[in-house]
Amino acid sequence: MKILLLLAVAVPAIAFWPSSQDPATTDWAKEVERACTSQRYGMRLAAGRKVAKGGAFAVDAIRAYATTKGLAAVPASLVDAVADEGTEEPAVVQLLRDWSMQRDFYWRANAMRGLALRAERLTGESAKGLRELFVSFHDDAAWLMRTSARFGSSVLGDDKALALAAPESDPRAIVRLTAQKLLAGKPAPLQPLLDALADERTFQGDPWGARLGDEAHKALKAWLGDAHPLANGGSFPDVPTGIAALLGPLRTKSGQDLKAPLARRDAAVEFAGGIEVLSCKHGDFFLQWTATGELHFGIDATKSLALPASKWDALSKECTQLALDGVLGDVVCDSMRLRWSKPNLHAKVAPASLPPAVTNWLKTFAQAIEEAGELRLAAALRAGLEQFAAR
Repeated sequence: MKILLLLAVAVPAIAFWPSSQDPATTDWAKEVERACTSQRYGMRLAAGRKVAKGGAFAVDAIRAYATTKGLAAVPASLVDAVADEGTEEPAVVQLLRDWSMQRDFYWRANAMRGLALRAERLTGESAKGLRELFVSFHDDAAWLMRTSARFGSSVLGDDKALALAAPESDPRAIVRLTAQKLLAGKPAPLQPLLDALADERTFQGDPWGARLGDEAHKALKAWLGDAHPLANGGSFPDVPTGIAALLGPLRTKSGQDLKAPLARRDAAVEFAGGIEVLSCKHGDFFLQWTATGELHFGIDATKSLALPASKWDALSKECTQLALDGVLGDVVCDSMRLRWSKPNLHAKVAPASLPPAVTNWLKTFAQAIEEAGELRLAAALRAGLEQFAAR
């Protein structure tokens, strides 16, 4: 038992970085391969952290792997490991810059976050143009990318640039940026995180509001530390009890006038179908509709539009002729999800994998939206089609 206990403690440490190993002589190509392709997720994580700890020694191997296999073969776990390690060597910083500026790279926002986490400490060439880089992505179509860029500007105290950015309306971005600022020790209003704890909204069966609540609670718990009611473990019996228990400690530590949030729930609308596009390149697109052709846009369905009956009747009739189900293509990150009834259909589509019949129907849908006066929303749907239509 003692031997097994010793092994259990020693193996993770060995996996991350053997003290006897010289980073200058390590076979980084082999380690990068393991970080990207190991079938066991735990091994990929361990190898990714080891590569990240290698800093500049490992950069050439990372670049070589991406050149040979393609950027899409570089997993989020490796990018996050490099971002979180905090290495300030110029080669690592340049790698994060290059990744963040690759518009087609799935994990460019993760790389931008890595730059933001280092921003205060960087000097010389590594810091040159960093403020401008963050500003250039403040209004990126992808919410994760603009959040990471705005986080970088917050870290640098670039309030003037942030004031010029477009107001943020995506609830996911509001919670993520607030959490990042809080954990980085920057001033942040806590009400958005408190509100997220009571978010119960969904999109076509996906409980995105609950995920926001989980993210917000993790950030608040880390920030409160020993002052958190569950600092020693355990769980709240229900959400209202948890919020009530948190209010006191949060008010005391922050000095902010925080209010207990009301539950946020889906609108009392019965939806007959929906389209979800998740894209690191073009941004996300959310559309739901009722049986009578009332369209609701956004992950929180805040914008609505009623199509003319003649247009909707034709669209809904064509919709019943579409046969599609399961997962089409190899979904790594970006995806399109289609779900509706009559007939029942629920499919997830990888880029360049959407069948022509469905593509043509969605083009007609986008045209109807445009003719109804929503040019920007029609353009967003077309951008998704450009990425997901079969080549």
